[in-house]
Amino acid sequence: MQASDIAVKIGPGLRAACGVTATDSPAIVRRKVGSRIIELCERLPEDLKISVLAGLALLPEANRDHPRAAVRRMRMGFRILAEQLDDLVADPALRQGWHVGSLRVLLRMDVDPPQVVEDRTIVADTDDLTEIEVRFSAPASGSQTDSPITAAIIYGGEITSSERVTPSHTKYAMRLPAPLGVGEQHEYGARFSAYPRALMPPYYVLTPLQPCERFTVRVRFGADVPANVWRLDGIPPRAIDGFEPPNGLLTPDRLGEVSLEFSRLHQGLSYGMRWSSP
Repeated sequence: MQASDIAVKIGPGLRAACGVTATDSPAIVRRKVGSRIIELCERLPEDLKISVLAGLALLPEANRDHPRAAVRRMRMGFRILAEQLDDLVADPALRQGWHVGSLRVLLRMDVDPPQVVEDRTIVADTDDLTEIEVRFSAPASGSQTDSPITAAIIYGGEITSSERVTPSHTKYAMRLPAPLGVGEQHEYGARFSAYPRALMPPYYVLTPLQPCERFTVRVRFGADVPANVWRLDGIPPRAIDGFEPPNGLLTPDRLGEVSLEFSRLHQGLSYGMRWSSP
């Protein structure tokens, strides 16, 4: 990490995982690679994280003596880190130039049609990030197939175009207020709505396609409180319907609200809650 020819020393896989381009200067390469490794190391156990960061000179205050146990932890941490970087290279969906630092969602089931309000903090993985892609899915119960999804940016961005990918899935291009550099954060708010409550399936989940560090969801049921609410913690999307784990029951508060929090979500799995009839 401290080498003057760092741009020559890193290979094509690391370049792809960290968003390094052929025109980047050594300083920019060092910043991009360092930011990505520090981000991924947050998912490691604390002892492995310290060992890896110290071994790459990304933790200046760490003791630089390397007894055998520390070297063993370092090698184990490097192996896990390499697997995470391989995942970033293997999946094109992860190379959009940004990831989610935190996502806070309020689902209002006490209005009709229900509304989803998001407050999302994104982190740039590349320099000069000016636009991101926002997606929203709204499947319907019964025979309804055409989704009347509406979307509005409350703050922090502007929708410039939209594309209906499937009858129940729409993606939007959102312009940022100013370009972001690698490692910089930006927060924006959005509001979505679709079917009337009677047509909405009895669940709300996030199935991240990109890395997501933290996800908080609050559902406000209002007067029509479900008889049962289940926590869905990283299950395959196809398993949502009918998934009723006996140890995952939740109790709405006296205002008819349920809140859940998740961290370090796995791409392709679903997180959120499912409920029965009121």
